[in-house]
Amino acid sequence: MTSVLPAKPDIAQLRRRAKELLRDAKSGDLPAVQRLAHVAPDATVATLSDAHTVLAREHGFASWPKFRSAVAELSQAHTGFGAAQPVFRNKTVGHALFTANVFIEGAMNAGWEPGPLPDSLVFTFHGIYAHLLANDSRFERNMRLAPSNSTMFTTIADCPRVGVTCLSPGATAMVGQVENQIALGGANRFVIVGTAGSIRSDVRPGDVVVVTSAVRDDGISQHYLPPDTYVDADVALVGALASALRGQGVGPTLGSTWTVPTPYRSTAEEVEQLAADGVAVVECEVASLLAVAEAYGVAAGACLSVISSLVEENRAVTLIPADPAAVLEAALAALGVPPRA
Repeated sequence: MTSVLPAKPDIAQLRRRAKELLRDAKSGDLPAVQRLAHVAPDATVATLSDAHTVLAREHGFASWPKFRSAVAELSQAHTGFGAAQPVFRNKTVGHALFTANVFIEGAMNAGWEPGPLPDSLVFTFHGIYAHLLANDSRFERNMRLAPSNSTMFTTIADCPRVGVTCLSPGATAMVGQVENQIALGGANRFVIVGTAGSIRSDVRPGDVVVVTSAVRDDGISQHYLPPDTYVDADVALVGALASALRGQGVGPTLGSTWTVPTPYRSTAEEVEQLAADGVAVVECEVASLLAVAEAYGVAAGACLSVISSLVEENRAVTLIPADPAAVLEAALAALGVPPRA
């Protein structure tokens, strides 16, 4: 079959079409069931990966990764945005030599035991959250599961069991802990409670952004997913976080973020173009989390307190995010943690 792409392909729209195809097939829509049948004869157990494959083949590509790569290259020609790519182009189809399973096996052979595992895990990157949790009677310190450069807390009650890892800024340790949890059979929902800088004049310091998607300029996502510009947050988590924030009296902004590996290299040209594309803020972790979550089929989301602006004359940073207790409480509520007594 000849490969055919739309004149101006939109990978986000194609992902939405795949989700709609899966939803329609599972609800019994006959045309959708028939489209999926060549990949998944039983629509009731079909996956999003099956729907991705169907869309790829309908456009003449053997697989979704090859389809995404072609779309990303054509999209770059129209938008000027480059798709995140590893140095070695076949990276995402190869097998890693050192994995979380290998690491965990070695740790257990050395006598380590993980103890009870969380159902969900929150990541924070500001010291205020560790202070809040240290004084929260619902939580206790967890030394077994904490990465070496972090402080970690888990709920004392088990319904649900939620962990909060307080890290230094940056995504590497976070991604490692996500992989370890997946390998252990632990958490399958992950949320960032972070901070960000605004790149749009209508998003101001003090606002809270619930992330719907992230620009993959992070340096990690290309090791997990085929080339693309954006990666999406889990739709259910987006809704749960937004609803929980409103319950705390915080009116969230829903929007995209731009994830970068360093805070000091955002240029005026980048900011202008990304803001024109609707991106709201910039930070250093979200795309990495969303990418590893998509790669492993788990759920991830983020809520970001805006503490600075790259587009206002006064670019001073607010050292403490606005109402951090309310934002943390909303994230915990979205994951099912009961409120304080």
